[in-house]
Amino acid sequence: MVRTLNLAVVPDDVRSSFAPVAANYTRATFHTSTERLQEVLDLARPKPGDLALDVATGTGNTAFALAPYVRRVIGLDLTREMLDQARRIAAERDIKNVDWVVGDAAHLPFQDDTFDIYTVRAAPHHFPDVDACLREAFRVLKPDRDAAFIDCAPPAAAREVLHEVEVRRDPSHVRSLTVDEWVGRFERAGFEVELASARELDWDYDEWMRNMAVAPELAEELAGVIEAAQGDALAQLHPERRDGKLRHAYWHCLIRAHKK
Repeated sequence: MVRTLNLAVVPDDVRSSFAPVAANYTRATFHTSTERLQEVLDLARPKPGDLALDVATGTGNTAFALAPYVRRVIGLDLTREMLDQARRIAAERDIKNVDWVVGDAAHLPFQDDTFDIYTVRAAPHHFPDVDACLREAFRVLKPDRDAAFIDCAPPAAAREVLHEVEVRRDPSHVRSLTVDEWVGRFERAGFEVELASARELDWDYDEWMRNMAVAPELAEELAGVIEAAQGDALAQLHPERRDGKLRHAYWHCLIRAHKK
């Protein structure tokens, strides 16, 4: 079922960004929140006999959320250090029905029509070729089953401000898309989009920076970029300082896409 991936042909940006900070994602609020993980379960609608694939699994948070509800989960990620954290947590929690694979979302090392569920969360904005990744999702998913997809999706004006912050915080960031843009990409890949919505969060800027170990001087400079937003971007982001700490809006799309 698993084909070998030649990592020499895969861009190193993501691995270089996340390998040094892998442990941070075992405790990051957004990635580990029960409420946020429930969003994935609600989209994916897992069944006891399912084989699930969690792409860009990172430290395995989504895979662990799925594990009690399915037969088996495979968590795939480019960064070995992230998967090392996932293996450690699985052993500590005695979770037996998870496997870990080093792999690329654009070149999945699996046969066609293999999985009952495909999930990916807070990762596609790192994908250099989103369309290739969606085609691969469609290929490996069984007919009449669903992909559950959550990723950052700011409105257009806010995106232009956040893009500068994102790429300077993490050079592996490629681009965030709006919900409508994501829907178009899914449909071009062959999916039928059953549900697509945007969810806004009150974002903890400081933790967001800490997750990637951003230097304090740069973090303060990037905070200034957000606070200097104007017009529609300012109205959308509505940044404010609370007890000296920056909070602002941040958005994700929640998509369920069906393979007929």
